[in-house]
Amino acid sequence: MEASSKLHRDEKSSYVNRVNGWIDQYILQQPLLPQQQQQQQQQQQPKSILKSRWFRFIAVVYILFSILFTAAHFSSWVFKGPSKDAWTYQRTYDALEPYSLVTDMSHGLKMSKLFSQAHYDALKYIEPYWQKAQQVPNDLDVTIITTSTPESWKDLVKLAENWNGPISATLHLSKFEKTSIKAKIEAEYRSKPELYNNVDLHLVETPSIKQSVSILVPLNVERNLARVYARSDHVCDLPLNTILATNVRQTLVNNQLKYSELMKNGDMLVIPTFKHTNGNEIPQTKKELVGLIQGEKSLALYDAHFDLNEGPTDFETWKSANKLYKVAKYTMDYEPIVVQSKTVQPWCSERFVDKRSACLLSSYLAGNDFLVLPTDFAIYKPNTANAAISDLDNVIEKRLYAKFYWEQCVYQGRKLDALGLWNTVKSEHIRQQCSRVIQNWGKGLIGKPE
Repeated sequence: MEASSKLHRDEKSSYVNRVNGWIDQYILQQPLLPQQQQQQQQQQQPKSILKSRWFRFIAVVYILFSILFTAAHFSSWVFKGPSKDAWTYQRTYDALEPYSLVTDMSHGLKMSKLFSQAHYDALKYIEPYWQKAQQVPNDLDVTIITTSTPESWKDLVKLAENWNGPISATLHLSKFEKTSIKAKIEAEYRSKPELYNNVDLHLVETPSIKQSVSILVPLNVERNLARVYARSDHVCDLPLNTILATNVRQTLVNNQLKYSELMKNGDMLVIPTFKHTNGNEIPQTKKELVGLIQGEKSLALYDAHFDLNEGPTDFETWKSANKLYKVAKYTMDYEPIVVQSKTVQPWCSERFVDKRSACLLSSYLAGNDFLVLPTDFAIYKPNTANAAISDLDNVIEKRLYAKFYWEQCVYQGRKLDALGLWNTVKSEHIRQQCSRVIQNWGKGLIGKPE
């Protein structure tokens, strides 16, 4: 027994001696002359640990293990192929816990990241879902987005009663408003089923004097705010000074799959809008409306910035239409009421205080169409006007919009060219609208202009 154990120790010792011999031969070359050996021993005195048998043995084992481990992983990757998540960065700490850098941000900073053109001191007082609707809308439903103030609160209540569907609205208050007004609105919201069932109300408070339009939080920012927190895939930006005279919601429900596909592809559904020239009658059908326009002439097609009955919506075409038709006379100032995708369409440019046409221009130049609903319509309320902005702001808006138009022509043109779509049907709109701009500014970048 003792002889066998002694033999085992001798074999083990011989293996270790062999390894050390290899290291001495290939890694630690020994000097030949005794004088050189003495000098080297003096220089490498601190490295005496390298001469330890066990250190050398462990080093060899580690190297062999590393080679085998690498070979196993490499062969697995080559023969099995990389998985789809092979190159996905994943958090290795608290992997099951929801976490984001946004979690640690202050509320004001989060809002300033979402709406970079608004004033930080105003954004920190924004309260999304100040009042949150109890019913969760269907994904394919249409959410009306709108902006309101205490003065237009009654119009929002009437809209909720007539629409009977999801609404995402901002309520803009000033810090100088009486707290009783805020409490009154909250009490009415909680008492009316049409409000607490369907209306998501987002509070916007600005630290400024009472005014209908605040440059601290422009209306275009409020539109984006209402759209961000809309809870369905489709939205409709509807001013509160308009009335949906027909059952638009039922039309959209009846054609839900067809219209959803169009909006998913980027197209926008136009709700024609009419305005009273005298009287205040609200027709309920297309036939009745056409009679009032052609007979009594108490109503007319109204496209903002265009003469009555002369807008791009084209009353003569709409009068005889029985299916969707494309707007053929688009210009940069066209700002109809549209139903559109929440996610596909670009956001309203926040450099403008109140410019709804800036919310639609980019989409049209990108090749998307305005498709007019043939039987539904809306009517501007008598004796109402859009939110008033100062004369100076009006001048600034017009000049900014002209520059914005040129900018979008070049940007959308370059994007279409980069996607290989410049010579396709998708570029027809930009060729029609931006030939002069591209010829003078983008010449040589995206081909010969039409």
